[in-house]
Amino acid sequence: MATTTAGPTGIPVREEHHPQPFIRKYIFSTDHKIIGIQFLFTSLFFLLVGGLLAVMLRFQLGFPGEALPGGGMLPETMAPGGIILPEFYNSLVTMHGTFMVFFAIMPLLVGVYANFLIPLKIGAHDMA
Repeated sequence: MATTTAGPTGIPVREEHHPQPFIRKYIFSTDHKIIGIQFLFTSLFFLLVGGLLAVMLRFQLGFPGEALPGGGMLPETMAPGGIILPEFYNSLVTMHGTFMVFFAIMPLLVGVYANFLIPLKIGAHDMA
């Protein structure tokens, strides 16, 4: 699609805009807004993973000694018969904290804010 706009000197300038394929636009993009959106969706995914770990922790605290729903999918070394072992519970606490802090909250704060908002606030056309 070609458009004609007036340049700074008033002379018409023809601009070519080619639609980009999905992979090039959203996966391999260098646009700061798209990179911020990538950080957002990745952070939300890990927020969901950390939330599922928290649900497992809460179930164990609420119903000690009972089998976790769907716990039969876990290996026998972690939850024999769906009942969470104390060692696996400690691992769940550590994994939950790590996922929430380093894979969910920090990318949301640093990645989304720094990549999406800061260039817009300072009026930059693209990231440096």
